[in-house]
Amino acid sequence: MLATVHNLVTALLVAGAAVYVGAFVALVFGKRPFGMALMALGWLLTLGLFVANWRCAGGPPFGSMYHVMVLMALCFPPLYLFLAVRNQLWQLDRYFVLLPAIALAGALCMTRDLTWRRMPALQSPWFVPHVTAYMLSYALVSVAFAITVAGFFQRRRMTAATAAWYDEACYQTTRLAFPLMTFGLLSGALWAEEAWGIYWSWDPKETWALITWLLYVIYLHCQQAPALRRYARSAQVCAFVALLVTFLLVNLLPKLGSILHSYA
Repeated sequence: MLATVHNLVTALLVAGAAVYVGAFVALVFGKRPFGMALMALGWLLTLGLFVANWRCAGGPPFGSMYHVMVLMALCFPPLYLFLAVRNQLWQLDRYFVLLPAIALAGALCMTRDLTWRRMPALQSPWFVPHVTAYMLSYALVSVAFAITVAGFFQRRRMTAATAAWYDEACYQTTRLAFPLMTFGLLSGALWAEEAWGIYWSWDPKETWALITWLLYVIYLHCQQAPALRRYARSAQVCAFVALLVTFLLVNLLPKLGSILHSYA
């Protein structure tokens, strides 16, 4: 039975990633209706994968790198619709289909412990909102970074208006992410106090999460201060590098390992 579920999960991972890549190709070549249909299909496949993980885990499947990569992939299309409707950023569609494909490909490379169960420290009402807030924010700032990279490679043929659009799209995406990231940081401190009796322990995971948050504060401040705006892109790149350390390196490299967050 478990082998069958494992095969189903693998098939959903591969199919979801492939459909998102197909959506990206369709959008790049101007086939928007087809690309959006593939985005919806990719999201449904990811939702099916998330439900399968939930059933196997017997609860919210947020406790491993594999789980949170799937959760992140699930976040992109709803966030795109929200930003597109609220800020008229419809042109961001290709970023919101390419990145979930990368997330699912990453999940495919992770160890898949389908029978994972929550350890006592995770038996908290903060568990779901904390992880969800962080994955939503990480999805958004990943898109913001992708926008910056795309703008960098197209800078020689961009008009001033196009360059301003790239900067504004990056700013609006990060501005939406920042309150979610802040909630993740604060809820983590409250959860730590509940689980371990201390709000902050300077554990590597906590330390890098704080560094990431502070660098995004600097980026947002640079965007708001005309005299500092020229430093905004550099601040954003540094912030995203810190995020990669927080999210990936602290979890995957033993030398940077987090004792209190070893379950993540």
